[in-house]
Amino acid sequence: MPTPRHATADDITGAATTIWRAFADDPVMRWFYPDDAEYETDMPGLAAALARRWLATDTLWCTDDTVAIAGWRPPGRPEVTVDAPQVQHPESRLARFAAIGAALAANTPPELHWYLNMLATHPDWQRRGLGGALMSEVFTIADEAGLPCYLETETAANVAYYRHHGFEVRSEWDLRAGDDAGPHMWGMLRSAR
Repeated sequence: MPTPRHATADDITGAATTIWRAFADDPVMRWFYPDDAEYETDMPGLAAALARRWLATDTLWCTDDTVAIAGWRPPGRPEVTVDAPQVQHPESRLARFAAIGAALAANTPPELHWYLNMLATHPDWQRRGLGGALMSEVFTIADEAGLPCYLETETAANVAYYRHHGFEVRSEWDLRAGDDAGPHMWGMLRSAR
């Protein structure tokens, strides 16, 4: 099995490809990008910007070949600014971005925690234990500090997967931007061990 490690700048392209491929069928991503062509055009650049943001706080873990990544935000969720592609989003997508931002903020635990912003494994490499190995890297850090870990997910299958790794549901909500109904989401917390 590939070895989990901190990512470097050389891993950005591979990490972005993994994110782009892994989230092609994700309910939230497809709510933002229902059109395949727009997803294929916009997502690689946006995924690279996400990876650079995690890299800026040294909280991007990956496998040696970047077929799996875990992008975390450390306790306190410090803000960092990175270069991102300039994309002209339609009003409907901007409304969806605003809706998810408000929903995530409303459901974020108030206590300090490690935030699993994204766990992605390339579809060709899923179900081989790579995600669990990557999460374990931060579980150790969080446990030593006595801090919980938190994430959001949007499928019942993911809820079961994360429960297997010690997370429990702490909140649920439906995304909505005006009359535009989005997917159901779960907020999950893993207590320190």
